[in-house]
Amino acid sequence: MTVKKALELLNYYSEKKSIMKKDFLNRNMPWNHGDVSLYPVSEGMAQVMETDLEFIKAIKSQIEPNCKHPKKFQDIDPDGNSYCMDCNMDL
Repeated sequence: MTVKKALELLNYYSEKKSIMKKDFLNRNMPWNHGDVSLYPVSEGMAQVMETDLEFIKAIKSQIEPNCKHPKKFQDIDPDGNSYCMDCNMDL
């Protein structure tokens, strides 16, 4: 897996976690109103989602390259895609 693919997957997972967190805190969701409100449980789940989002952000900051992709490090793989040999990022 290339760095670009890993970052794409982390971004996708982060977006889904953000949506789930927002839904847990939404008072209009069916589980947060009515005779039996599960809002305290939803708040706890939203906190778990926030912790996950912080962890994902930390992972992304560690693997995201800080590379300018100089020409001398650019190469082409057997499939014809160009990439940076310094940071292994697809170009």
